[in-house]
Amino acid sequence: MGLFSKTTRGKDFDVEANAPSEPPLVVATPIDNNNYASSLLPTPAEAINTNKINISTLPPFKRQPTNIPTCPNCGKVNIMTRTSTFATLQTWLLALGLLVLFWPICWLPLVVDSAKKTEHICTYCHTVVGTVQPMSDCCVKEQY
Repeated sequence: MGLFSKTTRGKDFDVEANAPSEPPLVVATPIDNNNYASSLLPTPAEAINTNKINISTLPPFKRQPTNIPTCPNCGKVNIMTRTSTFATLQTWLLALGLLVLFWPICWLPLVVDSAKKTEHICTYCHTVVGTVQPMSDCCVKEQY
């Protein structure tokens, strides 16, 4: 007799002895297709539109990081933006113009932040939430 013969396994491991006499009966309940799909959807009173946030509530952006009440992309509340300032075509054209007019100061637009574009970036979803264009705040005094 082998190690796995019926006499050594016992009755608990015997497939023929433990097999059910009949397959189990499965009963399917019919579903009305019209009511089933509509029962899964929320009613118009329950539906909340979360992908449209009022952008007019954003404060005017300046060159420094700004606290905004709500991010228009991810919806986080009271976040501080991160700023990224870089030279654009307008900055390089201004540097080229200064090179022609008076070459010793042609590098000034490349180091002055008001001659560059500033982007405000959400610290959670890393999308641009606002921009400040080059030369838009060059000769403007703040009004309170």
